[in-house]
Amino acid sequence: MIEVENITKVFNTQSGDHHALHEVSLSIQDGDIFGIIGMSGAGKSTLVRCLNLLEKPSSGKIVVDGTDITKLKGKDLRDYRQNISMIFQNFNLFSQKTVLENVIFPLLVAGKKDGAKQKGLELLDKVGLAEKADAYPSQLSGGQKQRVAIARALANDPCYILCDEATSALDTLTTNQILKLLRDIAANLGVTLIVITHSMDVVEKICNKVAVLDDGRIVESGSTKTVFSTPQEYITKQLLGQVRWDA
Repeated sequence: MIEVENITKVFNTQSGDHHALHEVSLSIQDGDIFGIIGMSGAGKSTLVRCLNLLEKPSSGKIVVDGTDITKLKGKDLRDYRQNISMIFQNFNLFSQKTVLENVIFPLLVAGKKDGAKQKGLELLDKVGLAEKADAYPSQLSGGQKQRVAIARALANDPCYILCDEATSALDTLTTNQILKLLRDIAANLGVTLIVITHSMDVVEKICNKVAVLDDGRIVESGSTKTVFSTPQEYITKQLLGQVRWDA
């Protein structure tokens, strides 16, 4: 379970302090596929970077399975990051490594060399790319690259996976295939997914809960069905297309 409690993130810039997040609070239960949605600049990527401590919150705390991760350092922080993987918009694969080498890279970094190759092959089979183990990223389609990235994210058996605009670079058909794969992984492996996106369609298809982020603040949250059927906030209605953007 992830509990975000009054997280604020302030960036110090030459033009002054920039508040990217304002006292954000949310609760993500084990097994959720939790969508965090908002327009560009709403603070989505900052929030996801706080969840894996690539950015440290300026104030507030993030409690994961009873531990305030904002206090972790050194080995404890490295161990935590093995438990929370990330899937990126642009795949972030190593171009000079084979598909299999990309998948097992987190295992090697964690010192888990024994059995890494076999596990990598099993993960590639799980995402439907067993035959591509010796290929290189340049030989793959966008959807195949994202499947490799998903397999890599599963390498350390994480409890949580952060998906930061994971399908925004893909066409509609491939997006639907990747969303189905993510949904199946969540159901079969018990992984909790946090889906950062600007697409209401993605949230509707995969997420059981959603939070709407606007100007660094959570303005609305709840079950996806409730938020989508009876949106309360103007920005949510805009994202759903219920009002004109220039209204």
